[in-house]
Amino acid sequence: MKVYAISDFHLCNSGEKPMEIFGGDWADYQEKIRQDWQNKVSDEDVVVICGDISWAMKLETAKIDLNYFEDLKGYKIFIRGNHDYWWQSISAVRNNLPKNSFGV
Repeated sequence: MKVYAISDFHLCNSGEKPMEIFGGDWADYQEKIRQDWQNKVSDEDVVVICGDISWAMKLETAKIDLNYFEDLKGYKIFIRGNHDYWWQSISAVRNNLPKNSFGV
């Protein structure tokens, strides 16, 4: 088992604040991360997602972004970041996380 840490996804699959506005390096960034993740992480590994997960303001909108992690390998641990305004209640977050995940 390996432990990985990654942060600052700033996902916005609702289209309200796409990261691509920050330049060409951000083009297809979600797919690039997905491919790298799937190539490196195994199902037995742990991935700590260290905050700034979604630009969403409400959990209902953030759920679209949380779904991004659904099919990614590994056991995922989510930590609230300073831009995760949608994260109001730990129990609500835990109830909406993808399978094989845990919010702290």
